[in-house]
Amino acid sequence: MTELAGRVAQGPAIYDVIRARLDAAGHLGDSSPVLPDDPAAASSGDIRWAAGARDGVLGHHAARVSQEEKAEEVAGLIAAAGRHPDRESLTAVYAAVSADGPFAYVGPMMRRLGQLNASVSDVHDLGRWLATTAPDRGAVKIGMLILGGTVLDDEDLVILRTLGAHEEFTLYASIAIRNGLPAPDRELWALAQVVDGWGRIQSVERLRHTTDPEIRSWILRTGFRNTVMHEYLAHIAATTGNLAEALQHRDPDRELLTAAGEILVALVAGGPAQGIDDYTEAPAAVEAFLGHMVARAETLGDHQAVAAVESYLAEPEGWERRIQDGWSAVLRERLLRRCAEVLSRDLWNERMSEGLRSDDGSVFWAAHQVARSRGIDTFDLLLRRLAVDPFGNWWFHAWQQVDETRARQVVDLAREVLPLAEMATGARDELGLGVGFSAHRALDWTLQALRNYPGVGGDLVGAALRSPVVRNRNMALNVLQAWPGAAWPRDGLEQVRHLAAADPVEGTRQHAQEVLDKQVS
Repeated sequence: MTELAGRVAQGPAIYDVIRARLDAAGHLGDSSPVLPDDPAAASSGDIRWAAGARDGVLGHHAARVSQEEKAEEVAGLIAAAGRHPDRESLTAVYAAVSADGPFAYVGPMMRRLGQLNASVSDVHDLGRWLATTAPDRGAVKIGMLILGGTVLDDEDLVILRTLGAHEEFTLYASIAIRNGLPAPDRELWALAQVVDGWGRIQSVERLRHTTDPEIRSWILRTGFRNTVMHEYLAHIAATTGNLAEALQHRDPDRELLTAAGEILVALVAGGPAQGIDDYTEAPAAVEAFLGHMVARAETLGDHQAVAAVESYLAEPEGWERRIQDGWSAVLRERLLRRCAEVLSRDLWNERMSEGLRSDDGSVFWAAHQVARSRGIDTFDLLLRRLAVDPFGNWWFHAWQQVDETRARQVVDLAREVLPLAEMATGARDELGLGVGFSAHRALDWTLQALRNYPGVGGDLVGAALRSPVVRNRNMALNVLQAWPGAAWPRDGLEQVRHLAAADPVEGTRQHAQEVLDKQVS
């Protein structure tokens, strides 16, 4: 089939692009090289998702809609091309699978292939052809999934390891490895170690039931860490990694204590995955951790962990159910006293002062948390960081410490560091989740706060009304809904009327009309 590849789809193979950039350990020198079908590579105006983010976000937070008709079509084309792999049949397959997003139809497609009695070897060859020669990621992904529906050989594993080293394809490599090997855990572990974003999340999720002690220890101590959110893997680390049991040791090493603290912080935060109330051994793990902290708390991370646990224990609601799940009122009060003892130490003032001077964002963040818990104002420090790093979430924390004078300072800084003209490109139906939407997300924090400051930052509100991101427009409408008409920006009424008449999202059109109706009344 490979001799037909160049005639079916033009452009360099994604597989070759990735393979050329792997180091000896199987890592990408560039964690996210531009792929042949990337909009940026094609000089398109479209904004890219971070590698793996589209599948990660939609896979975790959007309902999957099965496309049975698409599955039927693709299965038939694959079966036909497997029997007669000529230019016409391969071109038809490629056209059907080149678009991204195969999750919606791959399951029913594979079942339909079985019903069609398609030759396993023919289907396998077609999958390998797609995976190794396609310049379009949708075709590569479906090829990888087809390989996973067969028994993987050594050459297949090389292909999957190579492609899986790129975060965009780690999910598909992990699914193929899980489905195509009788004992996949070691391969999945190797894959998880060469990625650190969505690929890490997706490969570790497929190790949640591993019984391999070495892998379980790795997940507990370091494997849960990722560049997206530790919350996605914290529960797996606590359960698969046997956190409570590990903390029962009399003298756990520093690496374990640090990891345990990070896991507990993520479990308390909860959010996108299971949290601390889903962790049945939480009472034992928290008690053991705090027992060690009484004698060994020394880092800003330790302070963060103990403070997070204290906030959880101090919550007024939910304890009736938690007591049924293994907590007790006596244990809760005892652990709250331990938290207070650890957090009251003078040591933290020194650690905090050092951290607030750090250029390392994570160190500064930990020190900032300590400072705020002690009632120390960090506003000026946050503005200095925002001037250097305007796309972080420091905006939210700066807005938490404002009065009207400070609100104007924050708005002045936003004008200076955010590319407002470039962001106001016109209303589109954009979620605003890709790499290129960092500025739009940064603006969200200010829009959220401006409702309380009529007339301040009207130009920022105007830019948001012209943003392609639906969330920006709705948040800007919320601001105007809260402001009296006299505080609106000069062309605000005209912009809201335009959105009410022509916004591409029905909900936003309705929202704009509600704002207009309130203004008129």
